[in-house]
Amino acid sequence: MRVFVLRLCNAMTIIAGIILLVMMVATFADIIMRFFGKPIVGVYEIVAFLGVAVTGFALPRASLMKAQVYVDLVIDKLPPGPQKVLTIITRVLVFFMFLFAAWYFIIMGKNFITTKTVTMSLRVPFYPIVFGMAASCIAQCLVAVSDILNAGRKQ
Repeated sequence: MRVFVLRLCNAMTIIAGIILLVMMVATFADIIMRFFGKPIVGVYEIVAFLGVAVTGFALPRASLMKAQVYVDLVIDKLPPGPQKVLTIITRVLVFFMFLFAAWYFIIMGKNFITTKTVTMSLRVPFYPIVFGMAASCIAQCLVAVSDILNAGRKQ
């Protein structure tokens, strides 16, 4: 399971990097075009959408690599047994929190499809980004399950 989660997170990180590159190119092109008096319509919308996608797609790998904020003041002082129990409890809570978020994003995406909600200037539909966020939440759930299994195996 850990290998699958690692490969999934690496693929999502590569996608996040490509999206970030597209954001930079779009912003740079808009700045250049503004200099000539012809700004690119909708760049703000595109960059905002892509910013959400970058955050969502980079989150699972950051969690897998333990790159998030970690408060170790109390936890590192505990013996290994309680540390393991606390790790499992927090990962179970993370799993359910992101499962709920994924479920909510799926409902939201379905509502956006039903209501045909689009952006104001480019008329781009919202639902692909929302479903992308749901996918990243599901990937985060897999990371949490992998952490639980990994904590259970540690001696």
